[in-house]
Amino acid sequence: MVRTVVAFESAATLNGVADMLEKNGIAVRYRCRTAPDTIRSVRTMGGGVVICGYKMGDTTAEQMCYDLGEDVSCLMLAKPVQLDLCEHEAVFKLPLPIKPSEFIGSVTMLLQLDNKRVQTRIGTRSSEDKDTIAKAKSLLIRYRYMTEEQAHRYLQKRSMETSSKMAVTAKTVIAEFE
Repeated sequence: MVRTVVAFESAATLNGVADMLEKNGIAVRYRCRTAPDTIRSVRTMGGGVVICGYKMGDTTAEQMCYDLGEDVSCLMLAKPVQLDLCEHEAVFKLPLPIKPSEFIGSVTMLLQLDNKRVQTRIGTRSSEDKDTIAKAKSLLIRYRYMTEEQAHRYLQKRSMETSSKMAVTAKTVIAEFE
């Protein structure tokens, strides 16, 4: 699942960074030019990796990262002087000008951390939640003629769209069929 957001005020910088990532095999899900758009995109995905500059409109990237919370890894690209101003412990920093190999390596590492975070979260479902999700999948398979994989993706997509846990979405699907 692609959970990468590139966020810069400048369209040229935004597109340059996003294009560099994509040329190196790292897909970008959202390109954002404001902090509110970035926050909305990350919340839609339920976390992820944000690559940003020092300032986003009327707020700093540091404040935006505080607002995003723990389910996000932020990589700030900025001049060394600006990086020194950022005191947020969880913000990863790379000084400009960036070396492409360092940049791609850093983003790859953050994506691996994000995948681990997702796997940990998935692994913490209660048996009741797992049963609810299984029942919803079964109903989708039986009445909507989906495969198990299609039913799972359907539940995932609806969960992301509504910013709710998959078990909550599963309960909604079950209610639709009962």
